[in-house]
Amino acid sequence: KEGASLKKIIFLAAPILFLYIVFFVDLAPGKPIITYTFAVAVLMALWWITEVVPLAVTSLLPLVLFPMLGVMGGKIVAASYINDIIFLFLGGFIFALAMQKWDLHKRIALKLLLIVGNSPAKIMLGFMLSTAFLSMWISNTATTMLMVPILISIIMKLEEINSKKSVKHFSTGLLLAVAYSASIGGISTLVGTPPNLSFVRIYAIYFPEAPEISFASWFFYAFPMAVMLFIITFIYLYFVFIKKDTAKWTTIDISTIKNEYQKLGKWLSEQKILAFLFILLALLWFTRSDINLGSFSFKGWSNIFNDP
Repeated sequence: KEGASLKKIIFLAAPILFLYIVFFVDLAPGKPIITYTFAVAVLMALWWITEVVPLAVTSLLPLVLFPMLGVMGGKIVAASYINDIIFLFLGGFIFALAMQKWDLHKRIALKLLLIVGNSPAKIMLGFMLSTAFLSMWISNTATTMLMVPILISIIMKLEEINSKKSVKHFSTGLLLAVAYSASIGGISTLVGTPPNLSFVRIYAIYFPEAPEISFASWFFYAFPMAVMLFIITFIYLYFVFIKKDTAKWTTIDISTIKNEYQKLGKWLSEQKILAFLFILLALLWFTRSDINLGSFSFKGWSNIFNDP
């Protein structure tokens, strides 16, 4: 008990000591970077020795604090661990795991299905919208893995009402719709699919003097293209898998989707936190760099730091 209490004290005291050194200590007049580096070292040492947080978490503090305090640039710090682009990959993967663990993806998908409707065309559109939206923020492969179990449960309900044979063609269309939508959604953002980030990295290596491809600039270029591809794909899948084949069987009742949504229960605190972090993460990605759209310009939040 005494050890646990001591850990709690150090957990709170270490950041306070860190802030005190940053704001009230000057180890080398005219060179605040030395003081800032010392402050980070003290914070890390106290947390490492006591292990009040996992060692791996403490080891990542320089990745955030050094760029924030102007000690080193973010890309330089990241390179000491792994390539900075890899951190974006990992961020997306970790977020996908968290969404899967707390069923946030199910809430998003089922809510969209409830809003869109329960006819065969609307079911397909609902799955396509859900998949494309999720794929904008997490890997398209991870999105597909998250969506397929929900899709299979809907297909099984349709098979119960009708028959496997009559639903088979439409089921194929739904599976293709999810696969295509994941790829289309992945085009929209830098983190949507690994090739986007690979391109940005290769582009920066070959053209170091060229303007940076920011999250926002990529989105404003790629999103309209993704919307056009989405519309074309939906129309194509509708005529191939829905128009003729679904006229002979009965679709699921909207109450079935409502029941599936109600099974999730009330919003858990973890789901609320995830939803908040999801919105915050998207906003931070969008607004990091300057946004220039003709007469409209917006200064990114990275400009407030000494080393953007």
